[in-house]
Amino acid sequence: MDCPRCESALDRYALFGKEAVLCEDCGYLGVTVDHESEPREVESWEAAFERFREGGEERREEREGTS
Repeated sequence: MDCPRCESALDRYALFGKEAVLCEDCGYLGVTVDHESEPREVESWEAAFERFREGGEERREEREGTS
C-alpha cells in the first residue's frame, strides 16, 4: 500500500489485534482529517461594547421596573 500523500511505501504495525500504517518519509499516520471549516462571523470590538452597553441598560431597567 502506498502513502496517499507522497506515494512512498507505508509501514504496517499491529498491536493487540489493531493495525496502523505509517509513512516514514512524510509522517502520514493513516488518520484522515478534514482541515476545512465553515467561516464564522467575528464580532468587532465596537459591536461587543454596544452589546455590553445595551445589556447593562436592560438589567438596570429590570431592577428599576421601568421596562
